[in-house]
Amino acid sequence: MRTELSRALPLVLIFALGLGAGIWAFISPWVLTYPVTNGWSSSVWSGIWVGVIVAGLSGASAVVVLARALHITLNRIQPASRNQREE
Repeated sequence: MRTELSRALPLVLIFALGLGAGIWAFISPWVLTYPVTNGWSSSVWSGIWVGVIVAGLSGASAVVVLARALHITLNRIQPASRNQREE
């Protein structure tokens, strides 16, 4: 039987990749030194905002999935230890 943590691990990894992609989309104009003549074009700003949104949603989703998996796992362990104390 798979534990909740092992079920959540692939999702957390996917969200971590999304977080990395979002961070890269956000910082790429500065890292790659996009040319600035009269300011960045709207397409560059769109890429920055998409990066912020993807990074934010991926990070939040990874935290939620990991917190849920830990909560379920710890609640499964806790009742077993309570039953042992009562006997």
